[in-house]
Amino acid sequence: MFKSIFAKYFSVISLIIVVSFAALGGMQMLFSTRYWVSEKRSLLEENARNVALSAAENTTQVDDGNYLIKTNELSNFINILSDSIGSAVFLTNTDGEALLYSANSAELMRGRQLSAGVMETLRKQKGQEYFTVGTLDDLYAERQYTVGVSVVKNGQIIGYVFVSAPAEGLSFYLTNNLQMFFLSALGVLTLAFIALYAMTFRLVRPLRQMAAATRSFAVGDFSYRIPVSGRDEVAELAAALNSMAVSLSSVEGMRRDFVANVSHELKTPMTTIAGFIDGILDGTIPTEKRDHYLKIVSDEVKRLSRLVKTMLDLSRIDSGKLKVTPVNFDLTEVIGTALLSFEQRIEKKQIRITGLEDCPRREVMADYDLIGQVCYNLLDNAVKFTNEGGEITVRIEHVPADGRTTVSIRNTGAGIPAVEMPHVFERFYKSDKSRSLDKNGVGLGLYIVKTVISLHHGEIVVRSVAGEYCEFSFWLPDAVPPAEFPPTEKPPKTIKPAGTKRRTK
Repeated sequence: MFKSIFAKYFSVISLIIVVSFAALGGMQMLFSTRYWVSEKRSLLEENARNVALSAAENTTQVDDGNYLIKTNELSNFINILSDSIGSAVFLTNTDGEALLYSANSAELMRGRQLSAGVMETLRKQKGQEYFTVGTLDDLYAERQYTVGVSVVKNGQIIGYVFVSAPAEGLSFYLTNNLQMFFLSALGVLTLAFIALYAMTFRLVRPLRQMAAATRSFAVGDFSYRIPVSGRDEVAELAAALNSMAVSLSSVEGMRRDFVANVSHELKTPMTTIAGFIDGILDGTIPTEKRDHYLKIVSDEVKRLSRLVKTMLDLSRIDSGKLKVTPVNFDLTEVIGTALLSFEQRIEKKQIRITGLEDCPRREVMADYDLIGQVCYNLLDNAVKFTNEGGEITVRIEHVPADGRTTVSIRNTGAGIPAVEMPHVFERFYKSDKSRSLDKNGVGLGLYIVKTVISLHHGEIVVRSVAGEYCEFSFWLPDAVPPAEFPPTEKPPKTIKPAGTKRRTK
């Protein structure tokens, strides 16, 4: 059965509060009982000692070892004391026979003698105070607090003074205490439950909002935002979910653009292929022009192949199935080979290639195909966005101190606006949407380039000034023996980027 966090949290904390108050009440009753008994015992002992002192002063020696207590002189004192403390007071000899008793215990003690068990216990006390809670061996009908004190004359015990008070006073005292405790606890618990309810509701509300947000995200609506207040872990989680929603919304927008671009890219060549093939088959296209149109069909098929390959590359990147195979090769030669792929486009736009003639041969250890694709993609972008009659500069530098080789590819032209610089390596992102310079791309080339460089434990950066130039630079670790090559990292994997058409040896 579903039970909300609110119900569980509120129930558990409420139970803890109730149990804590019950334990507190129990401890209060225990300590109150001990305090009451201790105070009552102290009062009875003090008054019993006073009576014992008075009895000793009013005692005369009859003969050797025998003493006579003048009970007449003590009677008034005992009655006054008994009335003032609400207790029964009586005096016995060493055998337990009642010699003198207060008026409120006259009927009880007249002609009575304490039991042998009580007297034996008194003798064992050897002059120490005697205290018991009970009926004093059925002397009383109800439980009493009783204190017994020896009457000592010339170092000899000549009798005992007993002071007894009803034990029912404790019940009255505890009842009053409990009433005060329950009234106080009821007020405190009411305030505690109100505060707990408010706190629990405030704690759970963001979680409910997060649940609503995730349900909204699950159906593709990324517009929902969770209100963020405070600076605790819940607020941090809410902010993270909001940030995730922004990212998902951006990715969703790019995905839709990607689907639209791919659909367009698939539709155009397929329409062209179907039209020309149908024209050849039904004789609409003359025999002497078939080779020309078959060449167009072949180019469109290759275009489709590149698009499908890009999708496969992206799938391998996401699934992490790529294995980097490092080998030693000449990086300068790879860049030169990639440039040959763009010879016609370079000549058509009259682009100058500089810097390559000064680049030394530089051997690196990396995956030959993947680094070749990196160079191809960067040069493809450079050729694509260089202005007519512009310039592409290639530099290869070795930095022994850092143990790395740096490659920089710079082209003149419109450059990349500063606002778009943080996004150029994101998947599906195209920085020329308004100008439509990249009509065939789907926004994956630079994403795959960055992924490949990361797999090689390198780094790629972009620098640009709008209206002047754009420069991509990446570095790779120096060539090392295969056994020492850094292990391939799982996320993210990569292979050849979109539109790759490179020539290898």
